[in-house]
Amino acid sequence: MGQPGEKASKFNHQYIINDKKVQDYLKNCYIPDVEHLSDLDLKEFSTDFSTIEDKVESDIEQIFVVDGGYQIVTIKDNYPSAQLAYYSLGFLYFDRKLLKTLNEQQTIDPDDIGKLKNLYKYHFVLPVKIIKFKTGTFVNTIRETIFKIFLENKLTDRDSKSTLLNTVKWLTFKEYLSHENKGKGEISVTCHNCKSRVAFKKKSTYDDCINDTIKCDCGEIIYFTDIFSLHDLVDDFNGATGIVSYLMSVFEVCLILTFFRVAHENKKAQELAKCMFIKDGSLALYSRLDDFNKYVVRPFIQTLYKASIKGKRSFVNIVGLEKSGMFIEHLSNMENKIKNNTLVLPNLKYIKKYITGDTSTVFGENTYFGTKMMYKLDNSLSFVVDFPLPCISENNKCMDYIKYINNPNVEDFLNLKTMINILCELRCDMYNRAFIPVTLINKLVSLSDIPSNKMLTLFTKESISNSKTI
Repeated sequence: MGQPGEKASKFNHQYIINDKKVQDYLKNCYIPDVEHLSDLDLKEFSTDFSTIEDKVESDIEQIFVVDGGYQIVTIKDNYPSAQLAYYSLGFLYFDRKLLKTLNEQQTIDPDDIGKLKNLYKYHFVLPVKIIKFKTGTFVNTIRETIFKIFLENKLTDRDSKSTLLNTVKWLTFKEYLSHENKGKGEISVTCHNCKSRVAFKKKSTYDDCINDTIKCDCGEIIYFTDIFSLHDLVDDFNGATGIVSYLMSVFEVCLILTFFRVAHENKKAQELAKCMFIKDGSLALYSRLDDFNKYVVRPFIQTLYKASIKGKRSFVNIVGLEKSGMFIEHLSNMENKIKNNTLVLPNLKYIKKYITGDTSTVFGENTYFGTKMMYKLDNSLSFVVDFPLPCISENNKCMDYIKYINNPNVEDFLNLKTMINILCELRCDMYNRAFIPVTLINKLVSLSDIPSNKMLTLFTKESISNSKTI
């Protein structure tokens, strides 16, 4: 690398271009080319939306939207830099009847916020580099911080038990199952200090604080949120940059699932059939969160699916809306090939051939609790949407994800028609592939580079200016 301000050479590229090893390497590479997407392939995975019917009854009345944002601020920009991440997340909900009014609007009016039935915000902070508690290591600061974030944030201040930590424990211990299986779930975690494995098993009631931590034989305190394994991506030298977005995504998912827990505990599970939840982003938990997704979140989603089939009403009305990524790029490149009012449900073969390339791994094998689809209403609206993974019975168990994604079927989804129709009602013409409530909440919780970053930097410097550790 050159020195700062030093001009780069204007002719060294020719040595790269003429290098035979580079040429040979590139000849062995290929790019999945949507231009070669055959009409036959597209037809195989496309369904005329007018022919789709809901699998169960759907009577959605309330719409909930969850979104969040963060800003990393630098307190010291000389080496080593000191950084913090500030988070702003929230949810809003409103009556579906309001759609008739909002659907007619082309712009977002600030007065519309007053029409929303409720808006809740959550704010917290995560050290990213150098900054830590006055005792202990940087990694332990991260572990304790994540634990406190889930312990201290509640669905509503009126209910002291509605913490996100209680939701994580409720899901992990499988408190939602029938009496004979209720509370028998467990999960193992590796002690950060001695690397031994310890298991969280329910003691007393699941929400008893005795379940919050375990003291390892080595003396280390293991927090329940260590099951996320996010601290494994952190070290004292490189910091926590790699987990900033992952923390936001697991917070959003647990916030949504807290609604489900509270409804179950208050004997109002039937009311979930009237609620639709919209997450800004995929129905997935990436990186080290994959175990939490595979063994905790996905089984709960599929249990709700089975309950919906039995009750003939959908109790798992969750969608994820994408704004960027490989699937959005793919849709942008090939939407002119899709007929109006058409749903495209790709299988694994299609995904590898036209989107991700022929990878050795299975797309979403451990990370997704949803399935991706592409829908085109007309030339003015098309989008990528995730629907909860169905539970197709196979020997009285849910079919394995890998097996299902090889041959997904639109008829397996509970109320696909109703929810896509609602999304079309929510369209916002301000931006491409935008939806009114998502745009609204994004404006309410997002943190800008200017002035938010600058003001948060000044606030942080003032707040910790007397600390000898900075």
